[in-house]
Amino acid sequence: MISRSLAISGAAVALILSGCAATQPEIEAAHVGSPGLKTVLGAGVAEPTVDAGDHEVSSAVRAGLIEAFDRQAQKAGVKIVAGGVPVKISVVEYSTRSNVARVMLGVLAGRDHIKATVNVGDARFDVEDSAHSAINGIDVVAEDVGIEAANGVAKLAGLPVGQ
Repeated sequence: MISRSLAISGAAVALILSGCAATQPEIEAAHVGSPGLKTVLGAGVAEPTVDAGDHEVSSAVRAGLIEAFDRQAQKAGVKIVAGGVPVKISVVEYSTRSNVARVMLGVLAGRDHIKATVNVGDARFDVEDSAHSAINGIDVVAEDVGIEAANGVAKLAGLPVGQ
């Protein structure tokens, strides 16, 4: 009986955590930028800006996304400097659940979701994350999108990318 409970608990934790981890973005060959971009990125990038478009993105979500980008960029070896290559994160899709709905209804309340296009120099790529569980909300999604954006910039700079 105990082993069955442990197996169910382990499966539940795996299900909750799956799909929430930030990944490395796929960057299409047509969007990797000019041959000199890798060299320019070596000198550093500017702190990213977030363009929410018509979406109502809170200042806390914006700040969380930028902080996660900064931390991951530093881990990956991407320098953030004043006057560096501009990084613009444009929100394309955005949805959030209320905390009450997320906690009370969990997956039945829908999902928290951010999809954005990252423009760095003359290159661009998409990043995206969603949370369906009652545990993770829009703050975790924003963090994962920031990490994924920084991983993409590191890839463009030719740096090794990790989590």
